[in-house]
Amino acid sequence: MIAKSLWKPVAILPFVLAGCYKYVAADHAELAPATPVSVELSPLGMINLAPKIGPNVAVVEGSITSANGSSLTIALESVRRRGESSVANWNGESVTLASNDIDQIKRRELSRGRTFAASTALVAASVGLVVGIAKATGQASGASGGKPSPNP
Repeated sequence: MIAKSLWKPVAILPFVLAGCYKYVAADHAELAPATPVSVELSPLGMINLAPKIGPNVAVVEGSITSANGSSLTIALESVRRRGESSVANWNGESVTLASNDIDQIKRRELSRGRTFAASTALVAASVGLVVGIAKATGQASGASGGKPSPNP
């Protein structure tokens, strides 16, 4: 009975583990709280935010805490500086961006095609691993028909 109750979470697990996301353009007035976003700062935004998050920040990522027509408040998760490929991680510090600080906003959403492909690959690899372990431990063989009976 336990096996029957576990199949659904186990079946969903590859999709959760292999979830792939993409960023799509959005208008900050339509974003709800807790929406994950990536915001490209305008040149003015880079200057205005320098005292709060440091110089040359080109992109901030985090979750919306509040949004209206004139500003956007984000709980920061990371910042990317101009000319650097690495990101600096943040721990949810709040920063408010005025409309003129923002060049472009993108919201994060699940990429169904990439998630399906990654999940399929994960399932295939898992099945291959289980079969490989079973064969290596003698729990399964490549021949059909089971084990031969011993001669008397």
